[in-house]
Amino acid sequence: MKLINAFLFVALILGLSACGHNVSMETTVNEDGSLDKTIVLETEDTTKNFLGISSERGWKMKTHMIDSANNKSETNKKWSVVFKKNFTSPEEANTELATPNDTLFRVSSTFDKKFRWFYTYLYYADTYKTINRMAFPPDDYIAREDYAFIDRLPADGQTISKADSFYLSELNKRIFDVYGLRAIYEAYYDLDVKLIKESGLENRWIDTLNNHKESLYALLVKQQDLPDDFMYKTMDSLGIPFPFDKMENRYAELYRQMDAKTNFISHASEGKYTLVINMPWTVVRTNADSVSGNRLQWNPPSIKFLLKDYTMYAEARKLNLWAFAVSAVVLFFTGYLFWRRR
Repeated sequence: MKLINAFLFVALILGLSACGHNVSMETTVNEDGSLDKTIVLETEDTTKNFLGISSERGWKMKTHMIDSANNKSETNKKWSVVFKKNFTSPEEANTELATPNDTLFRVSSTFDKKFRWFYTYLYYADTYKTINRMAFPPDDYIAREDYAFIDRLPADGQTISKADSFYLSELNKRIFDVYGLRAIYEAYYDLDVKLIKESGLENRWIDTLNNHKESLYALLVKQQDLPDDFMYKTMDSLGIPFPFDKMENRYAELYRQMDAKTNFISHASEGKYTLVINMPWTVVRTNADSVSGNRLQWNPPSIKFLLKDYTMYAEARKLNLWAFAVSAVVLFFTGYLFWRRR
């Protein structure tokens, strides 16, 4: 896939989210801080997933084929894969689900329990880590007003006004057509600089590449049909004596890593996400999209955590009956002593 077309494809997917795949994560929070997690993925390939979890890592795994009108042919089979695992603490869960990795989805869990005499409070949160793993910061392309707009977007599938729909469409274009293109260009440019350094060439060749940095980017924007390895080929056109024959394997390795990163961003951006948290006590505070008793559900559009972390939280409390009993006894004896002294 051509470089620019890849970003246009992702932008189209975000606009037509019905084409995406489904990801469901359900967490049952226990009073002692242990967690029971269930993750359901809809996938065409059961041998790998962008969460990096598997039965080899202790997850109980169950797979069945999704029965649908579009799922009849051998080449179009889709599977529902259910993973289940108990964790003794959020820290244990984070070692598996929140380990830094540029090509895996990351979810970080937080648990806090506080005693407040009459009530005990329990706070739990799941944070979806930023999908965008490009090193190039989006600050010059995405304004604070854009982040505020993203924050107030409703749950996936809910209707928004025509004005918001237009704003979202334009924002997607700016994210993928402008920022995204520049971000991946910067990444490939940095790879070329790294290759020049590793090859032992003089620093002046890095200066040569740098002198043509903006003109190369302008060419990319203008042509919109250059191959992914065009930066590699430009070194020869600029007269940089790069030892292609000796560095071919290293070049291929670095570019495979880059492809894996961009493929993850594309794949994760296409998803339709459902998060469920089951709290053990009465919920008093949450940012959930819907609440049914102690069951909380979020359906965030992927743009919510495309450029920054997105936290879904819940706070619950339990009445401490013994605290009321102790307080009543103290009040009784205090009143009794006061009465005796009179």
